[in-house]
Amino acid sequence: MPLFYKSVVALDRKAHARLRVRNSADFLFTADAPLLPLLTAEFAPVAREYPIVFMKDEGTVIPVALTGMPQGKNLFLDKNGKWDARYVPAYVRRFPFVFVETSPEQYTVCIDTTSDLLDEKEGVALFESNGEPSAALQDTIKRLGDYQRVMNFTRSFMQRLAASNLLMEANAKAELPDGRSFVWRGFWTVDEARFRELPEATLKEWFNSGELGLVYAHLLSLGNLADLLRRHTLAAAAAA
Repeated sequence: MPLFYKSVVALDRKAHARLRVRNSADFLFTADAPLLPLLTAEFAPVAREYPIVFMKDEGTVIPVALTGMPQGKNLFLDKNGKWDARYVPAYVRRFPFVFVETSPEQYTVCIDTTSDLLDEKEGVALFESNGEPSAALQDTIKRLGDYQRVMNFTRSFMQRLAASNLLMEANAKAELPDGRSFVWRGFWTVDEARFRELPEATLKEWFNSGELGLVYAHLLSLGNLADLLRRHTLAAAAAA
């Protein structure tokens, strides 16, 4: 199952005729997520607040935003489940909906039936009385389609980035105010020395495609590790 999803089923106009979705600012379902998958299209707003790093999963490299310490909690939630940042990553905002590829290039709209955001009494209807998708559902389907298209570009960029031999495994050490320290492991970053040695033709190609800006956004975002540590320190003090 994808992160956050527990029971994914295809959205059906008969079985889910009475289903509604609530617009909620409660993001408690992300409480145990110390990282979130990203799309390249959101690197710019994400880089202003979160560290962007890369993870390797079964040979595939994916971009993620760090939202907490390793094996920790999401530090961008307040005690009421409100998001404590200007930008909420798209992966979070699409929940409880998701596109599932049922055949090559064919996608089905699915939902997580366990989500508290779905209800038969409160919220905006997903279907009209005649069984046709409501305006809200049509908008959701459009956003899921946009997400999938950008996801395909994200995968292509990550394949090129991995093939360029620019990624290095990162070991970032952090010192806590109480004297303890820990090391971030298991993620990858762009090696700036290798990046500066890229051939001019490659840099020009990446500039024209917009991918050069993605690398710079990633490198700049690493400065947010200090703010992540600050959030961790505050959360630990509050818990104590």
